[in-house]
Amino acid sequence: MKSTRRASYQKRSVVREIAGFLLLILMFLADLFNKNRQVFFFPFAMIWYELFLRIFTGTGLFFGLFYLLGFSFVSGLLTAVLTTVFSETVNRVLAGSIAGVLLFYFSLEYLVYDAFGKYMTPRNIFLGAGDVTGNYGGTVLTALLRGILKILVFALPLIWYKWRGEKILPELRTSPGAALVFAAFAMILLGVFSLAASTGKSKNEYVTRYEFSRAASSFGLLTGTRLELKYSLFGQDKNASFTSESYNENTEEETLSAQSEENNPESGSLTDETFAAENALDIDFSEIAAASEDETVKKISSYAASLTPSRQNEYTGLFAGKNLILICAEAFSGAVVNEELTPALYRLIHNGFYFSDYYQPAWGGSTSTGEYSFLTGLAPQDEVETILETEGKNNYFTMGSQLQRLGYYSCAFHNGSYDYYDRNLTHKNLGYDDWIATDGGLNEISGAWPEDDVFFDTTMETYLGKQPFSIYYMTLSGHAPYEDDHERTQKYLDRVIEVVGEDTYEQTTLNYFCYQMALEDALAIMLDKLEAAGIADDTVICMTTDHYPYGLSESENWGNDEDYLQDLYGHDDVLPWDRDENALVIWSGCLETTDRDKACEISTPVSSLDILPTLSNLFGVEYDSRLLAGRDVFSEQEPLVFWNDYSWKTAEGTYYAEQERFIPAEGSDADDAYVQYINGIVSDKILLSDGILKTDYYEIVSEYLSHNSSSIRG
Repeated sequence: MKSTRRASYQKRSVVREIAGFLLLILMFLADLFNKNRQVFFFPFAMIWYELFLRIFTGTGLFFGLFYLLGFSFVSGLLTAVLTTVFSETVNRVLAGSIAGVLLFYFSLEYLVYDAFGKYMTPRNIFLGAGDVTGNYGGTVLTALLRGILKILVFALPLIWYKWRGEKILPELRTSPGAALVFAAFAMILLGVFSLAASTGKSKNEYVTRYEFSRAASSFGLLTGTRLELKYSLFGQDKNASFTSESYNENTEEETLSAQSEENNPESGSLTDETFAAENALDIDFSEIAAASEDETVKKISSYAASLTPSRQNEYTGLFAGKNLILICAEAFSGAVVNEELTPALYRLIHNGFYFSDYYQPAWGGSTSTGEYSFLTGLAPQDEVETILETEGKNNYFTMGSQLQRLGYYSCAFHNGSYDYYDRNLTHKNLGYDDWIATDGGLNEISGAWPEDDVFFDTTMETYLGKQPFSIYYMTLSGHAPYEDDHERTQKYLDRVIEVVGEDTYEQTTLNYFCYQMALEDALAIMLDKLEAAGIADDTVICMTTDHYPYGLSESENWGNDEDYLQDLYGHDDVLPWDRDENALVIWSGCLETTDRDKACEISTPVSSLDILPTLSNLFGVEYDSRLLAGRDVFSEQEPLVFWNDYSWKTAEGTYYAEQERFIPAEGSDADDAYVQYINGIVSDKILLSDGILKTDYYEIVSEYLSHNSSSIRG
């Protein structure tokens, strides 16, 4: 009994000693802070910036507030140390400069979020800044003027510092000893908060499924920026392995070995007939893995080997040998489609394959990300810069590349600037013999900055007689802002009001209808020309959008005072699938004539990632379904739409990653295990997309195929 009491007393004594020691440390720090009150400015300023950024963007003031306050305090304390260890003059200049940079950065990210609905990395902002400023300078100026009050709120810490802070703060220099203590204290706190974020419920956002905008929303803009820099320099843990149940990392060697035997006709275990109905190339992934020292290449190879290719079906080769016209329509929305107002659009959407549950995810809010997902069948990773990374790399499976290898005449067109988003460096490499745009060949054909209807009318004459042809259009007329006095509004407003009514929508929404009418007239011209040339049945038109019409969102960046996007949709656009639901065109004249029995509705969820594998199957070209992120919609593969924030939609329901909330479809009995399974598949597809682009994996596949007599299985 006495020994038990003694042990209990000793335990309480140790606790009291630790508590006393911690109290002494806190008292020491309190006294140190009291004597060096100048170090409080930057912690206060950074918390100020972060909190008001959340308020202005509506991303949730209390969401992850613990981390936001903690990381902001740490960042501020480290900055304070940096700006108080030099001479008083240097400290003043350094502190004012850093405060100014913070003001600029937070104001800029506010404007970006206001326009695109998400934050963008500094690199991505500046990659597109010159193009946006040069082509939409007036809009940028309007954004700055209309956002001036909020920018002034961001400026208050700097204003206070220059007006009163330098006089009120007791001194602008911290002793080396105090600076060392503050720095050590800040690093300890950073370690504690980072450990909590990387191991707790926020692990996905912080590490394994890090995405800049989501991290900035969860932990604060400064923390998101720090993580972006860290992962850019040192890599990210998410690249470590694939996670879905279709891949077992522990049996990597067995998987590759088994797949190698399947590809070896001398093994005697399988015959060529085994693969007769699969869309897969004769690739020995184990050989590719063995020949590479890159761990990501090995992982991709093992993962691809583990997948079952999609099976060919009754639609395989339906469009073999036909012409192809791909159209990426600027800011198009299926909400404008009306049988009376837009008969050409209505015909193309409903008389071919009708996709009643289609989505173009807002990968980063920019046109480039929409183009990338549409053309490559891979999920964009780095917002506006993703497509730039295709420069000099092999884009083996794009429809442009596949048809180019078959000898098709090919050309890509844009009625915007030739070098906007550096498309002059990327688009020919996506499978087109030429890239023609304003100040890059288009002026001689259509004139400078032609509307979509003139654009289509004049450029079609350059290729109609060069069958088979593979053409790509990136349109422009649907671009924001949607102004009352623009010539498109003046041209089409009466026509729009006559059909939809004057009081059904707000004026800005009606203006948006007018801007899309240029696309309607362009498509009507295209159909007339194809039919007049007698090749409508031999031509396929495929059209999607680059992104939802974010110029209608509640965005002072585009001069709006209210949310016209909700006005257009007639419902709230908070959730990704509400915002990004759209219309897809895959049409050929033959679906109205000789192959009318093949025209049908696809009611399962479909996204832009599914376009490439679907077209590849329809054209009967040689492709490998295991190396694309989407699916052939006519195959047996389960439908899946996903976003790069890891939200997704299947026939069973929708998953909102930001809130980790699953919303089951009516009649669905999907459980938590199903949700985790799909989460793994989504993670794998994002990893696959990221790895293929960054390792130039298609170049590896191309080199492998060039050294082997490869063909589609069957």
